[in-house]
Amino acid sequence: MKGNEYIKKLEDKILLFEMRAKHLSNELRVTKQEYESSTNNYFDLLSSLEKKVQDRTSELNSAKRVLEVKSHELEIMLDLSPTMICYKDRDHRYIRVNKKFAKFLGVPINQIIGKTHSELFTAGKSKILNDDSEVFETGEAVFNKTGSIQTSVGQKSILVDKIPYKDENGKVISIIAFIQDLTILEKAEKEKSELQERIVRAEKMEAIGLLAGGFAHDCNNILGGIMGYIEMALMKMSSDDHNQKLLKASLESVDKLAQLVQDLLTLARRGVIKTSVLNLNDVVSSFLQSSIYTRIKTYNPGIKVNVDLEPDLMNMVGKQVHLDKTVMNLVTNAAEALPNGGTITISTENQYVDSPINGYDLSIDEGEYVVLSVSDNGTGIAAEDMNRIFEPFYSTKVMGKSGTGLGMAVVYGTVKDNQGSIDVHSIEGIGTTFKLFFPITREKTVRKKTSLPMKSYIGNGQKVLIIDDVKTQREIASDILSQLGYCVATVASGEEAIDYVKNNPADLLVLDMIMSPGIDGLDTYRKILEIRPKQRAIIASGFSESDRVKECERLGAGQYISKPYTFEAIGVAVKNELNRSFPAMT
Repeated sequence: MKGNEYIKKLEDKILLFEMRAKHLSNELRVTKQEYESSTNNYFDLLSSLEKKVQDRTSELNSAKRVLEVKSHELEIMLDLSPTMICYKDRDHRYIRVNKKFAKFLGVPINQIIGKTHSELFTAGKSKILNDDSEVFETGEAVFNKTGSIQTSVGQKSILVDKIPYKDENGKVISIIAFIQDLTILEKAEKEKSELQERIVRAEKMEAIGLLAGGFAHDCNNILGGIMGYIEMALMKMSSDDHNQKLLKASLESVDKLAQLVQDLLTLARRGVIKTSVLNLNDVVSSFLQSSIYTRIKTYNPGIKVNVDLEPDLMNMVGKQVHLDKTVMNLVTNAAEALPNGGTITISTENQYVDSPINGYDLSIDEGEYVVLSVSDNGTGIAAEDMNRIFEPFYSTKVMGKSGTGLGMAVVYGTVKDNQGSIDVHSIEGIGTTFKLFFPITREKTVRKKTSLPMKSYIGNGQKVLIIDDVKTQREIASDILSQLGYCVATVASGEEAIDYVKNNPADLLVLDMIMSPGIDGLDTYRKILEIRPKQRAIIASGFSESDRVKECERLGAGQYISKPYTFEAIGVAVKNELNRSFPAMT
């Protein structure tokens, strides 16, 4: 019995345990379902959040790209603007500038931003850009303000418009400035004014010349009659007639008047005198041996005359009698500018004009010239007198004391009659220099010149490459060297020369130092030496020897010769270089 009860109780406990286990299993199942449902909701929420983040990121990236595009478009618009633009804050610091403005200042944009103008250029005076107080205080734009601004290359003139930029409350928080460079315009206006002045001078001298020519023509007809009558009267007089002396004195006066008329014809450029090949050195030497020069020295004992003549001066085509008078008049004029003594310098030189020079009345064009210079350290010419110095009978001196009043007019007429040009520089109290430019000729004068025999610098078929950017210079050098027995090739630039020597060896280069566009003579020679380390060369230039010429010589180039070329100068230079031992480069 007891055993059955025990078993019964045990079975009841087992049943109770099974019921609890079943109940617990149900609870676990429910809990599991709830957990699984909750987990799904969590992942759904997480997925939703991730999608929202992705969508927002995409929107932000799109907005960023739009901003970048708009910013790039703004940069393009700013940089394409023909006007300089800058954007500044209340502390006058640059916030944004366009490339045109940065280029104008000569400072990179990244070095401008965040700085004031005075911080960029501490030594400069640029109030027009430093001071924006008027716009900030009034809130009104200002237009057409002019002033100067400091840049990396010095002061520049500008025109500025300043526009205020305001916040929603109307407070000015920054300004935008639009700037125009007036420097180029001012320079152009000055050049235009100077050109107009020179044209007016030339037209005035042309008009005076026409008037003088007409007057001289009529005077010649009258003088011819007077001289004829006097000579006829003298022929009929006996040698002891006391009137003969008076008539001879009258004839001398008429002869002087005839010379004055000839000067007028020179001014009018109507003198019928045959031109010839001549050398300015001979003209100057002849003057220095004349009685007129002796008289000038006698009347002006306090004056010293220095003479510096180019030994190998090129010839020119001109009228000997007019050039004689030109030298005389220039020296006389210089002597009159030295009332208390001083120095007159007479010089001649060959000069190659590589780029046009602003002359007294018109531009002196590129080309080869012989130049006569007469300078003094005297009183100088006042600015108000400069426009009239070549006018007939115009003088600041006492009338009747300094010749006929046609001296400088004859100089002007002679230069123009010989296709020349004039350049004048004068400073009051310092002195004056007259430079006369005459085109050269390679024709020989009738008189034989002492020179080296041509056979001493004849070539033997050696290959010579001429490098020059000016066609006429290439042709002249080629013609001379071909006649001297060389095999000649020509190129128009340093770049062409480099390409040529890669496949065509040359015994010698004739190298122009100044070439444009492209690299110059020095850079050309450097690159050719990389290809042919022992390349021989001589240097030619219309300028005097410079540091770049000396650097060429240091690299191994031989003799320097100045333009314009002569047979002997270029022939001897080529011959000497071909015979010279090539030095080791340093």
